[in-house]
Amino acid sequence: MVRFNELLDLSNPIITTFRQKELVLLNPYLYDGPITMQYLPYGGIQSVFNYHLIINTVNGFIAVDNLIYDNNKMTSKEFIELFPNLVNEVLPN
Repeated sequence: MVRFNELLDLSNPIITTFRQKELVLLNPYLYDGPITMQYLPYGGIQSVFNYHLIINTVNGFIAVDNLIYDNNKMTSKEFIELFPNLVNEVLPN
């Protein structure tokens, strides 16, 4: 499992969990765009602006546009629409 409070290798998928099911973040990249202003710990979902899943990490903010959740490949948009209250959720560290 990933540790968001350590430097991440963004050339590999990031594997964590969400609601006790595996969540694989595919092709993560550094994000430099609008976010919410509240402070969240590492692993916190900072924003879903423009359907990007944006997560606070020690690397800075990362985003993903595609993921696998519970063995189902989907876009971040589909995941965000499935769980509309993601902002402020904190993924396991």
